[in-house]
Amino acid sequence: MRTIKLRGKTHGNGKWYYGSLVYSDEINAAIYFQIGNGLIKRMEWVYVKPETVGQFTGLCDCDGKEIYEGDIVKWEKDCLMYVVRFWYGMFYASVEECNKGIFGGFPLHALTEHEDRKCEIIGNIYDNPELLKGGGQ
Repeated sequence: MRTIKLRGKTHGNGKWYYGSLVYSDEINAAIYFQIGNGLIKRMEWVYVKPETVGQFTGLCDCDGKEIYEGDIVKWEKDCLMYVVRFWYGMFYASVEECNKGIFGGFPLHALTEHEDRKCEIIGNIYDNPELLKGGGQ
């Protein structure tokens, strides 16, 4: 079974939260998560900016960090940066958002499945807009 997990960034302090998404007309976007350990646990939720909500891809970078939609990864094979997107039913590494004059991309698993082709998270489009061509403008 695949892990379905989402993340979102809060309005106030800009902290990232990881868990399940709650969304309705009454509750804008919120991340629902468990806190505590052992036998004493409880569920909490926090409002997040809807535009920052991204799903866990089920893949990790070369350091074992979970890759989410909106992350920016660098691929050792070509030394280019890619933005992780969900596109046509798959997680896709888009090269054109970070690199001028280069278009296209790859299914994300092509960047992460080979040991000789290391892929590393170097930021995300929300915290590091300067990594995008145009500097997030």
